[in-house]
Amino acid sequence: MADYFITTEATADFPESLYTDGFAVIPMSYTVKGEFYDGAEKKLSPKEFYDACRSAKTAEDLPSTAMVTAYQAEEFFRPILRAGHDVIHIGFASALSGTLEQLKMAEKTLSEEFPDRRITVIDSRSACFIEGLAAYCALLRRAEGADYDACVGYINDILPHCCGFFTIDDIRHLQRTGRVSKAEAFIGGTLKIKPILTVDDDGRLIPFAKVISRKKAVKFLMEMMEKKMLPASEQKLVAIGHADAPEEAAALEEEVKKTFGVEKTIVFDVGSVIGTHVGAGMLALIFLGTDRSVH
Repeated sequence: MADYFITTEATADFPESLYTDGFAVIPMSYTVKGEFYDGAEKKLSPKEFYDACRSAKTAEDLPSTAMVTAYQAEEFFRPILRAGHDVIHIGFASALSGTLEQLKMAEKTLSEEFPDRRITVIDSRSACFIEGLAAYCALLRRAEGADYDACVGYINDILPHCCGFFTIDDIRHLQRTGRVSKAEAFIGGTLKIKPILTVDDDGRLIPFAKVISRKKAVKFLMEMMEKKMLPASEQKLVAIGHADAPEEAAALEEEVKKTFGVEKTIVFDVGSVIGTHVGAGMLALIFLGTDRSVH
């Protein structure tokens, strides 16, 4: 294995079953019902987190998150660099958070502190396991023997093909984060409208369709995969994410296998950081596609 680390953040929702040597994830903190969790030593299980979201009675009870600071990033990267490893970091979309700017500050500081080491922070222009899929593909390329520069180039090449489409069970969560107006959220909740969202080439969260009923929303996800996916033989991993909807995720995984004939799939939990913004019930379908457009 080449002697460099590949790292990402908790926003990537990278399943622990895929962890390997030379890989690490920056934990991210969140607050639920006034209680702070650092995302590392103190954290809620996905079930505990989403149960807490469902039982929230006031706006103050709802979860909130904090971005990674430059200091936290330095403390995370420094031991890796000190041990003699270089680092390639795949970061949360700069269009969605100020975390990447903080990571870039840490990159500059640590490059001066460790002039013989290399650290590169890449804007994934992604979130959830769309970001994680890029990291997973990079780990595969490193295992094939790619050196540092080749891996950086590969990540930049693969990122536009890391695609994901998802649906949210309650449109009011989009209103909380400013994605739809309060009136739209009310109408959507009343009519049981399920929004379909994706992340575009700039890393922006885009609601681009609405359907009535959960069943139609899941069917729409499958239709988007059929439209945009690369051939099954080129799929490194197809991922189905869920925010405390394990039965639906398992059913979607089986449908994906049966319909598209992909060899490797995984079901993963949408973590607390992304879950804060999408709420319980979110379903995501993530794969390698031709591009990120919705056309």
